[in-house]
Amino acid sequence: MNEDIMFRQWKTWRGMIIKLLDKTTEEQADQMPGPFRNSIRWNAGHLVTGIDSFVAKSLDTKPLLPARYAELFASGTSPDNWQGDVPSLEELKQVLADQPDQIEHATAGKLNSKLLEPFLGMETLGEVLAFMIAHDALHLGTMSAIRKTIKTR
Repeated sequence: MNEDIMFRQWKTWRGMIIKLLDKTTEEQADQMPGPFRNSIRWNAGHLVTGIDSFVAKSLDTKPLLPARYAELFASGTSPDNWQGDVPSLEELKQVLADQPDQIEHATAGKLNSKLLEPFLGMETLGEVLAFMIAHDALHLGTMSAIRKTIKTR
């Protein structure tokens, strides 16, 4: 697997996510129009939390993000249950921008490493990172759809 190409593609998707967030207000970021179960802010936080958690588990290290991120953005969480402060869009954009370089540095030369246990049929760290790039694209589509729904109401 070519690491340079993979991380370049990931940074491209992250750039598109950041551009969408640049056009989103703090108020819009928290709206959850039907049929969506989460907000733009949740989707952005979910992306950075998921990959951070997975890479930390795969490399047997501590997550880079504060534990608060997992409390807010892990799968199964919802803005309906948030209490206390949540990261601003500016903070999330910074994490979205910085994370690919951090993950690239942490995983350099390790993409062919076998996972401790397979994940959705994938067996190497590189396979899962490639999956996570698709995960970014999926959530970009969701965030875009939420934003369009908000703007047409």
